[in-house]
Amino acid sequence: MKSGRIAILVVMGLIVATFTTTVLAQVHHEIALTRAEIQTERQAIVADNLPLTEEQSKVFWPLYREYRAELAKLGDRFISLVEGYAKNYDTLTDPQAQAMITDFFAIQKDEVSIKTRWVPKLGKVLPPKALARFFQIENKLDIIVRYQIADEIPLVEHAPQKK
Repeated sequence: MKSGRIAILVVMGLIVATFTTTVLAQVHHEIALTRAEIQTERQAIVADNLPLTEEQSKVFWPLYREYRAELAKLGDRFISLVEGYAKNYDTLTDPQAQAMITDFFAIQKDEVSIKTRWVPKLGKVLPPKALARFFQIENKLDIIVRYQIADEIPLVEHAPQKK
């Protein structure tokens, strides 16, 4: 994958770095803009790394955009989770932390469900090796974004329990 194009994916982590409630509205706007840029770059990265015939391209790209739109809804949920964490970071309670854990794993579960559901749909267009390559590319891009976000989000403050 081209490192120049991957750089745009790193921007998501930089936005999360502005982790204060005073700029939450601005951050939300910046995240929306960055997500649009990332989607454009993501599609270009997939196109550069997934050789398709003209016939495959005609069917694949509309499906791809539909697939990414479905995953974007999960992205919205994740952003809400991060924004909630940012808003409550200094005063996070145990029940809020528990709810965050539940929401985080529900998002991951739903992501796996969506991707699993799309395998047969995309498999009608792509032969098995191309389908595997597609999901490898998607996985690598997801890992880059997740790493940058994880690197910027501070850990929950933990006070040891008294005995």
